Amino acid sequence: MVRMGKRLVGLVLCAVLLLGLKVFSAGAANSIYLMAVNDTVVETTASNMPITVGGALHIPYTMLSSRSTGVNLGVSAQYSTSRRTVLVSNDSMGVIFDTQANSAHDLNNHLLEVRAVVRNGMVYLPLVWVCNYFGSITYSLVRTPYGVLVRVTNGAAILSDVSFVDAASSQLEDNFRRYQQSISTGWQTEEPVNSVQPGGRRDRPLVYLAFRCGERIETVARMLEARGERVLFLFQPEELIEWDSLVRNLVAAGHTVGLTLSGQSWKDCLDQGAEGSRLLAAIARCAVLIVQADGLDQDGQKRLAEAGYVLWYSTHDGKDFSSGGTLARALRDGRDNYIEIVCDQRGVSLLTSALDAFSRQGCRLRQATAPILAGR
Repeated sequence: MVRMGKRLVGLVLCAVLLLGLKVFSAGAANSIYLMAVNDTVVETTASNMPITVGGALHIPYTMLSSRSTGVNLGVSAQYSTSRRTVLVSNDSMGVIFDTQANSAHDLNNHLLEVRAVVRNGMVYLPLVWVCNYFGSITYSLVRTPYGVLVRVTNGAAILSDVSFVDAASSQLEDNFRRYQQSISTGWQTEEPVNSVQPGGRRDRPLVYLAFRCGERIETVARMLEARGERVLFLFQPEELIEWDSLVRNLVAAGHTVGLTLSGQSWKDCLDQGAEGSRLLAAIARCAVLIVQADGLDQDGQKRLAEAGYVLWYSTHDGKDFSSGGTLARALRDGRDNYIEIVCDQRGVSLLTSALDAFSRQGCRLRQATAPILAGR
């Protein structure tokens, strides 16, 4: 009898637990989600509130954009309007979510079993998957009187979840009230904001990027492709042979390809230029118009110009900057800025943070072409 009683109690407890799970699941479908990154509340609106799709919680890509939140989590998200893609990346890896193809792949072009979701013009990312993939950010779900707080943090967060909810209580309440007002008065959907606004103010820095060939050049090319950016790539003549397939793809994608000439004299550089021109014509059926010859004096560079070449020279060298933020702060407002970055691991890290910093600062990125450089 005692054994039967224990068994009955166990069955009742299981039923209660199962019922509780069902109630929580049903409630979760209609929950109001508030957002925070580290110790900062992120404004929740009707057009960006996290959603649940197929039982998985998805957050707006803007939650990982320091331009939107003002917080750098070390994992950033950038949207390309022209390609309808979101690049989520850190210093060493990245994922490109293609909303048109409904697919995702890493920077080595390997397909991934994950998808982004678009709702009312906003791109949403699977929260748990993103946190697990990068490993450097974590999430927590905290019940508050105003809804479920979705908090994404990295090692820089100071407050615990409980302390943060207590400290930010008034902000969460105000956000909740604004959200309620927005859905009662109606709201307009918008397309995701482009990371680079083409119609920026004219006094903002104008940026031309050039990348010197290095072991991470394929990663750099994929990062730029995900953003829809076109730049100048510089190769030594022998590197054209090593990277012939990539060179063809770069030219086909609309990038500019130029030469880095290392000759000690202008005659040596002319010989290198002729060899590079022959190789590029054979590989990609295009001519060499832009060269870099930093080792030549003014007279030597003049000789190259007389031979029909346009010279590239930078105003900012990537190796002189510790981060993309310091690079962006060094740019000159209302002036042309010519930035050169080597395609190595340090260059990939710099580019990752620089693209985000350029967006925050409202920089306008333009492709370095021969006509543009000839007019410097």
